[in-house]
Formats: sequence, structure tokens, C-alpha cells
Amino acid sequence: MSIKSGKGETDMDSRTKRKLSLRFGFWAGAAALLAFLAAGGCRIGIPDYTLTVVVEDGVTGTPEAGQYVYQELTTVDFDYEAVNPLHSVEVMINGIKRSPATGSVVLYGDGYELRARLIDLRGDWKMTLAYNDEEIPAPGEFTITLSGPDIVGGTFTDSRGFTGVWSTSSDTVTLTYDAWFDYVLTGEVYGMKGTFTGEELTGTWTAVRPE
Repeated sequence: MSIKSGKGETDMDSRTKRKLSLRFGFWAGAAALLAFLAAGGCRIGIPDYTLTVVVEDGVTGTPEAGQYVYQELTTVDFDYEAVNPLHSVEVMINGIKRSPATGSVVLYGDGYELRARLIDLRGDWKMTLAYNDEEIPAPGEFTITLSGPDIVGGTFTDSRGFTGVWSTSSDTVTLTYDAWFDYVLTGEVYGMKGTFTGEELTGTWTAVRPE
């Protein structure tokens, strides 16, 4: 037998209304939480990290020079180019080169530095050549030194006593020997690697900075 409430409702009717009210409150709270997270509430408990951007002379692009704050694991896109189309740009993340100058970095820690700068090939390189014809022995590793008044070209000497001229145009570097038969090395400035021709032979080359 049902017992009427003062307003003519049974106890069962009252319990049903309370359940409906609790359910409505739960879903309303869930909807509010989702809206909060979508609006940026997910920042709770996630640290903010600082990214310092340095853009050197002769370079333009984004992000611009300055200091930025991002959440941990944020992916930051970058895109830079040289003001002079003959030059090339490299991006350094915490002192380590990333190439080319368009890409992204994920922030795993605080105190990041992104530096965009022109590529300067002048200085010493350890060279390794390999002929496409594997029966021809490759010359041993040797050092080549690039010098010049500008980053777009100049002269070079190698540790074997040979000389020549080098030049860059956008992302390509060319080294032309003037005393080692007719050898010409062509490749990319970023990885310092490419192909060569000489003595009617062909092959590949790579170069790295001495440690």
C-alpha cells in the first residue's frame, strides 16, 4: 500500500524524481567538465615550458625571435628561409642541428632554445668518397678545408695537397678540383653529401665536421 505525501505524491513518486534529478545532475556535470577540458582545462597538472627563439641576421620566418611558453609535449612548428636566396638556413635545437629549416619540435623539458641561422660551410670537413664501380678502390678518408670571404663560396685545399674552388646556391654545394684531374663534387649543404664525377668515373661522397 502506498503512503501519500502532503502534496498528493506517493513515496515511490518522490524517489523516482530524486533519481531523475541525480541523473540529470551527473550528466550536466559531465557536460560541464568536457566543456572545461575543451576550453583548456586540461592544463591542470601539466607543466609550462619556456622556448627561447633566436633568429640571426639574414633569416626570416616563424616563430619570430622572443620567448614563448607552451605546455609540455606541445609540438611547435617552425619555418625559416634566407633573405638572400643564395644562402641556406639551418635550425639549431639546444645546440644540435636540425635540417632543413622547416619542421617541428616537441617540448619534452624546460629551457629549450631554437636558433635559426645561415649555414656557413667554411672550415674543416672529413671527406669520404666511394666509387659506384666497387672494383675501384676508394681514396682513404681525407680532410678538406673550405675558406673564402663569404659563405657562398671561395677556395679549398685538402690534406692530400689538392686544391680547388667551392660555391653554394640555395641548398646545393659544388666543389670543383683544379689539380685532381677533373673531379667535381655536388651535393646538399644540409647533410654535406652527394655525388661526384672524375676520370670518367662516378660515385658518392659524404663529409662530417671533425670531432
